[in-house]
Amino acid sequence: MRGRAVTAEDAGALTRQPVGRSLALYSLKVAAFSIAYAAAAIFGLTWSVVPGAGTPIWPASGLAFAVLVLGGVRLWPGILIGRLAAAIILGSPQPLWAATLIASASVLGGVAPALVLRRMRSFDPSLSTLGHVVAVAAAAVASAALSAGPAMPVLWLTGTPAAQIPTTMVNWVLGNIGGVLIVSPLLLAWSRLEAWRMSRGHALHLALCLAVTAGAAYFVFIRSPFTPTPTWYLIPVLVWPALAFNVKGAAPALAIMAAFAVWSAEAAVGPFASVPAGAAARLLLSQQFVAIIAITMLVLAAVADERRGRRKILESEARLKDERRVLETLNATGAAIAAELELDAVVQTVTDAGVELTGARFGAFFYNVVGPEGESYTLFSLSGAPRSSFERFGMPRNTDVFAPTFEGTGVVRSADITADPRYGRNAPHRGMPKGHLPVRSYLATPVRSRSGVVIGGLFFGHPEVGVFTERAEWIVKGIAAQAAIALDNARLYQAAQSEIAERRRIEAHQDLLINELNHRVKNTLATVQSIAVQSLRSPMEGGQAKDALMARLIALSKAHDVITARTWQGADLGEIVRQAAEAFDDEADSRFHITGPDVWLEPKAALAVAMALHELGTNAAKYGSLSAPGGTVAILWTWNPTDRRLGFTWTERGGPRVSAPKTRGFGSRLLERGLKSDLGGEARLDFARDGLACEIVAVLAAPGTPRVDAFSGRSPQQAQA
Repeated sequence: MRGRAVTAEDAGALTRQPVGRSLALYSLKVAAFSIAYAAAAIFGLTWSVVPGAGTPIWPASGLAFAVLVLGGVRLWPGILIGRLAAAIILGSPQPLWAATLIASASVLGGVAPALVLRRMRSFDPSLSTLGHVVAVAAAAVASAALSAGPAMPVLWLTGTPAAQIPTTMVNWVLGNIGGVLIVSPLLLAWSRLEAWRMSRGHALHLALCLAVTAGAAYFVFIRSPFTPTPTWYLIPVLVWPALAFNVKGAAPALAIMAAFAVWSAEAAVGPFASVPAGAAARLLLSQQFVAIIAITMLVLAAVADERRGRRKILESEARLKDERRVLETLNATGAAIAAELELDAVVQTVTDAGVELTGARFGAFFYNVVGPEGESYTLFSLSGAPRSSFERFGMPRNTDVFAPTFEGTGVVRSADITADPRYGRNAPHRGMPKGHLPVRSYLATPVRSRSGVVIGGLFFGHPEVGVFTERAEWIVKGIAAQAAIALDNARLYQAAQSEIAERRRIEAHQDLLINELNHRVKNTLATVQSIAVQSLRSPMEGGQAKDALMARLIALSKAHDVITARTWQGADLGEIVRQAAEAFDDEADSRFHITGPDVWLEPKAALAVAMALHELGTNAAKYGSLSAPGGTVAILWTWNPTDRRLGFTWTERGGPRVSAPKTRGFGSRLLERGLKSDLGGEARLDFARDGLACEIVAVLAAPGTPRVDAFSGRSPQQAQA
């Protein structure tokens, strides 16, 4: 039997007796075998057609061979006991010694072939290969020769006529061969439990085959009135179960055919009735017919089963090769995306792997990303087709077809998406737009992060119908799980990189601020020192000098407040002017008339203008138009963005008569020297009789528009807002 190692038990089974507790079981097996063998022998002996010619089919030989092959040759006593019991029960005229010799010959004919087959390591009782069927056919011939050979002298010694012995021996040999070829395959093929496990449809199919075989055999051999019908009409009927069920179907069909053939020969009806040589010739012809048909059908069944087995092996190898390819691709994909931290590379690798493993013509991966400004938008990766074939159609919307994927509710697999009830229900295209990639088979699965958030979706298509199987769906789910982990890792990496970059930016900005603060503190101290020196140098009494110094420091402080509010990026000229005006008038619009466009000043220029306005306002409040109840000040500036030229005028009206001062004070020096150095311009004072006029012309060092912070990416106005 298949996979069974031959032990010394087989070689020594004829002489070794079981001992111990196995003796009872062994005895029970031998007894059961003896009863079965005796029944088969009695059936065969009562089936003799011609006295002395033997039985047409000796079923006991087939039973003995099958039992010894399956149960072991140590059951041989069952043959001896059963054969002697059958002779005694039937009242055989042969003496006991003759019956014993014939029974011993039957033992030899059963044990020797069975022992040889049990030594074959690859022997399969189901007879699934041609070699196994040939082995059984050879065993049938050997069994017949070994059992019939010793019987010849017995027949001669017991008085059988010498002329009858050759015919009797031929019938005896063919009967034994027929018994092994008909009965043994039937018992061997159905000896295993799995042979009985079949579906109801399979069982009904087999029953139909056997019923048709019985009907055809009756039609050929027995029907009355008989019309000569060629026996080869049975061949197609016997081929059917042989091809459909291998030996498991061929063996019972052969048994049915053999029964009808032998019975027709014995009853002298059917195709064998026309044999002119008598009953013995009919018996011989039927035996030959049964043996030849049996060998032919068994060989056909084995060859068909062997080819079926080879096809299954090839299919299994193909499936194994395909599974190996799938696993190798999955492993390679997993290794690639595990080592890759670039988001675009990850999704492209995943999409390519999905197309290869599912058999899709093309695939896409739509995924959500968050930009630097915190905005979420969708990108995609395409495989199997150029990006240009899809880009002009825009991103897919959350329609009935795409909703399960984008919402993460499950996988969508359709053999023909155009026949899906969810397809074509949305305007304006009502389906795929013109020029879209041809999609009939459709497969899509969501990609979820570990937190359950839908990162994106994998989509696969094919122009043919029914391409994607349940296995492809399972593969895509596995790819989506790997993609989710890789995308999470890539996003964590990007977040870490962004955090590192942000920290570096903050550190660089901090260094810049420290350096800027150091520089500006020094500049501020130098400015304060200059204001103090100039204020105290003026010809004023101590109290007046102190008040002037404090007022100038307060003006400087307010200018710093404006610039600080803009993160020391500078200040708007209009804001500086309005703040300076508010210091001299609670209602700025009543005495000050301010007109001018938006002009952005660098910090140094803003401080210079603020200090200049403070000096002009202080002078106007003391000596100029603001010292009189109806006096006004008109402030006007112009801006030419082409050459970055700024024009600024301060004009007083309605104050006391003005005359040029005899000495130059701090204010005059600040306007003429400070603006020239800090603003890069010139200031001209006109002491007209109806009011002081100051004209400032400067070319700004930087464009007169809000600068963008290199670190925050925002303008100072945006930072303030």
